[in-house]
Amino acid sequence: MWPWGHLLFGAFAYFGYRRIRQLGISRVSVGLSLTLGTQFPDLVDKPLAWYVGVLPTGRSLAHSIFTFFLVGIVLTRVGRRVDRDEAVFAFLFGYFTHIVGDIIPPLLDGERYYATFFLWPALPAVDYGTELTLLPRVQALDPSPALFVQLGLLTLVAIGWYLRARTAHN
Repeated sequence: MWPWGHLLFGAFAYFGYRRIRQLGISRVSVGLSLTLGTQFPDLVDKPLAWYVGVLPTGRSLAHSIFTFFLVGIVLTRVGRRVDRDEAVFAFLFGYFTHIVGDIIPPLLDGERYYATFFLWPALPAVDYGTELTLLPRVQALDPSPALFVQLGLLTLVAIGWYLRARTAHN
């Protein structure tokens, strides 16, 4: 999934969660925490696998549910100390949706093996073959209608988020 796909999935899930819980509009810092959380696993794993070579794949350490729980414990303790529980929750919510967002496509395609990455290192790293680094991936990006729909939705989410936050804080 591309970064904007993770952001959209996480944002829509978080908006739904807040709506169901009947919570008001969150602060901008919470939105930024959610955004960072939706990108966090790739920001850690991709560079360490593709460029540094210390991880087996671009979906290993930070994509692991074990790392998620460890990060969750640490951040929850820190968040309580500095009174940022909501921002920590948003980060962890985004982080979790990233992992789930990477699990869903292989399951829908009937390729369960590719969905086992989240149990690394309890299970061996998934063999993706030769992984393209960022620039070749971007160069191979197909400017399809689906891509433009995703980018359009991303723009609408960003504008809506900004306008709601601006209205709520004026």
